[in-house]
Amino acid sequence: MRTAVALCFLALTLAACGTTPKDSAKGFKGDQRTVADTVEGLESAARKNDAGKVCTQLLAQSLLAALKKQGTNCSTAVKEAFKDADSVDITVKTVTIAAAKATAKVTSGTGSNAKGDTLALVKVGTGWRISSLAG
Repeated sequence: MRTAVALCFLALTLAACGTTPKDSAKGFKGDQRTVADTVEGLESAARKNDAGKVCTQLLAQSLLAALKKQGTNCSTAVKEAFKDADSVDITVKTVTIAAAKATAKVTSGTGSNAKGDTLALVKVGTGWRISSLAG
């Protein structure tokens, strides 16, 4: 199920190596910057072990509802992902927006450990929320 894939992505991303936070959102403007800030928020929340922020400010309601339907508590799932993480390093490479949906191509890790993925986001009010790993 896509929900499980999204949480696996979260765990894989947070397990990436890196010690110095770098704000890759600075390279974007307007709505693209807001999308990139949401992804950077995931990195920041992981560094602070703040599962509450991930669940209340960064994940889309559709993803939270899918977790609940599966009998999984968001906070518990995110805390487990944080626990498995050694360190965090997420870099937003590109952002594409089409109406109320966006994709953010990201790289996690560094050097030979770098891994590319794409996150899907949905617009909520004036901000964006992570809805899934786009695949």
